[in-house]
Amino acid sequence: MKQRDKYFLVLMIFLMIMVLVLSYFYNRYNNTGIVNESKELLGDIYSLKSGEYELKNGLLFNSNKERVNDKEYIKASGIIYVDKYLNVRFKLNIDNSCISKTSLGNIKFEKNHCTDYKKISVQMTKNNNYIAFETNDILEYMVSDKDDFKGIWKKQEDNKNIIINSYSEGKNYIWFKDSDGNLSKTYTFSIDCLDTNNARYKSNIFYCSGSTIILDDIKWIVIKDSNTNIKLMKYMPLDKKMEFTTNKNDFRWSTSSINYYLNSEFINELSSDTINNLISTEICDDYDSTNCNNEVCGGRSKEEMEENNYMCSVYINSKVKLISYDEFNYAYVKSKNKEVLGGNYWSINSINYKNGTSILNNFDYYILENPTNKLDIKPVIIVNK
Repeated sequence: MKQRDKYFLVLMIFLMIMVLVLSYFYNRYNNTGIVNESKELLGDIYSLKSGEYELKNGLLFNSNKERVNDKEYIKASGIIYVDKYLNVRFKLNIDNSCISKTSLGNIKFEKNHCTDYKKISVQMTKNNNYIAFETNDILEYMVSDKDDFKGIWKKQEDNKNIIINSYSEGKNYIWFKDSDGNLSKTYTFSIDCLDTNNARYKSNIFYCSGSTIILDDIKWIVIKDSNTNIKLMKYMPLDKKMEFTTNKNDFRWSTSSINYYLNSEFINELSSDTINNLISTEICDDYDSTNCNNEVCGGRSKEEMEENNYMCSVYINSKVKLISYDEFNYAYVKSKNKEVLGGNYWSINSINYKNGTSILNNFDYYILENPTNKLDIKPVIIVNK
């Protein structure tokens, strides 16, 4: 009798395990089928325009209560949102269960009623080029200068605060998402440079082109400020005027008397900290080549050469140089106070092996300057931040 009870108990346990296993696989199969049916619905939704749609017992309607198509989808009901970037989110009720998808997440099936969408709360404050966002969750963010939802998602370093330090003027767009793929609304912010006059230089401030700052007790004009460095031109010219070269048939930066003076004597007027943070510029010394869109390449920076796919056979490094045409043009267009750029001084570009370029008092860029003429000198430096 005891032996029979023992066998009976073992059989009951076995049957219970089999029921549980079958139930597990049935539910899993059923859930997989529901998710697959939802994917078919999702595929069609991605082809629709942005807006709000409703699924009623498997039939899809637009905001005007019109059938979207003749298809019958999964027997579920709920609201479907398609944003203007064609991100799709929905919560659909089916048989006391919920099929959901966040804007940037996958389809999920849960054995409970659908809950409200999770909202991402963001508060924004701005100070010059520092934009701070306080959030209610650990988030990632993406920034673009266009309302195109394109860019690289970045993880915030702090649990609740995101600080963006930008040196790019104009309107920017930013989006936030959490670990589940919930997406915030689109936030916008603008970066404004600071227009200063004789202010002490601070590396964490974004200065406008044409601003004047004080560095090493020298007054400088801001040519261009960026997140990695600042480009400056001395406001007052050097005490003495100089010819570019004593040889009118050799208009090269490498043999220029100005180059020698700036990088052997003037540079010593700067502090050791500034000198250590100077960025050398690679300058094309191929003064007789016309590889630059039928213009002479001499005096152009390597950065400019590579941006335009120009070719140069010889480069020379300089920590102190003269302003180029592109730099002067950039500063002139951006400056609110163009008068700071006035004067008659040498620029670095060459036109051919006999003539150079200079800035005139009327802000014209003169292109036939005799290299033996004595003009003002305004040193240009690039300081690393």
